[in-house]
Amino acid sequence: MIKRILWFVIGTAVGVYAVTRLKKRAQVLAPESLQASADKMASAIRHFGDEVRAGMAERETELRDALGIDTAAAHQTQREDDR
Repeated sequence: MIKRILWFVIGTAVGVYAVTRLKKRAQVLAPESLQASADKMASAIRHFGDEVRAGMAERETELRDALGIDTAAAHQTQREDDR
């Protein structure tokens, strides 16, 4: 009789655990949850793209200053205006 009660308790515990896990999994896979996850991912990708573009613009400015490209363009424009 004690073995039957022990197996009943073990079976009940496993059943409760399985139902709890399945409910959590169902909540994660719910459309609202998936939409929220997709929105977070899209926002993160947009933010990353903005940061990359800002870094590219900053680096381009550094390179133009180092190579004197902006200065050369200004001199060329000034020469064309003098003509």
